[in-house]
Amino acid sequence: MPESSTMRPLTRPDACEVVDWQCQQPPLDGAFAAAIGNFDGVHLGHRKLIAGAMAHGKGLAPAVITFAPHPRRYFRPDDAPFALTDDADKLALLAELGVERVIRLRFDDAMRETSAEDFVRKILPALGVRALYGGADFTFGAGRGGDMALMQKLGGGVGISAHETALENHQNAVLSSSRIRQAISQGDMQEARAMLGRPYIISGAVMHGDKRGAGLGFPTANLLMGDYQHPPLGVYAVAVAFPEQPQNAVLAGIANIGKRPSFDGEAVRLEVHLFNFDREIYGQRLNVFCLNFIRSEHKFDNVDALRHQIAQDVESAHAFHAQTNELSV
Repeated sequence: MPESSTMRPLTRPDACEVVDWQCQQPPLDGAFAAAIGNFDGVHLGHRKLIAGAMAHGKGLAPAVITFAPHPRRYFRPDDAPFALTDDADKLALLAELGVERVIRLRFDDAMRETSAEDFVRKILPALGVRALYGGADFTFGAGRGGDMALMQKLGGGVGISAHETALENHQNAVLSSSRIRQAISQGDMQEARAMLGRPYIISGAVMHGDKRGAGLGFPTANLLMGDYQHPPLGVYAVAVAFPEQPQNAVLAGIANIGKRPSFDGEAVRLEVHLFNFDREIYGQRLNVFCLNFIRSEHKFDNVDALRHQIAQDVESAHAFHAQTNELSV
């Protein structure tokens, strides 16, 4: 795993090939040791799986098999936002681990109706899988009829060795995307970071806003939240990286995630104020690292009261950054 800072621009190296595949397509070329799962967040448990595939050797290239869209989004399209990464960051995080191919299986009606037996005997061989690493709780096939025990039972018959991995940390605590979502929903950024192996990141292109922040003396870059898991609405100490300009330093700042009740807002957005920064960045993609929850969002009686509170929030964020000493402020 990389030894560099956990706060860095997320960019996908060209060496990582991304293949989109769906049922009935021709078989893929190559022979792979693959880790399989949804990999939402690419957390420390996922990294254990990938490390197994990376270390397998025996002439097999390391790969990851994942699903698009996420099966939860397929089965429950009206669910509230829950993603821990968007597609671009997910690919960047997988690629930086040394994965040579990411295979995105199209999760559609045909995939939903594929039996567990056919998944092992037909789908995996068509993808070039010769060794497969899955979590102890990984299920697959119609009605979730398959698990790693079935994978091990059937895999040998089609030349696939199956390896079950316990997704736990050194304290035997389960590492899961569900637990990370819970920590984020409660505003516990430190707990989420401990399971992710990095801060929770919200990424997106800077959009034009109504410039209310600039009018208050605190200009902001505005991002839509999309399908990201929402933390509690409020103010956060953040850091920001520029994946399209990875040579630029990671900058300290403060962000509000909310509906801007003082201005009768409705849609949840992320508004970032960067310290000592005055460049034009509309349209640029940002990686926003959510580091620490400062306070909940609430409505102010007037603009002066809001301006005063923002100034206090900025002081709190400066103090947090100075205390952690992760960035220059």
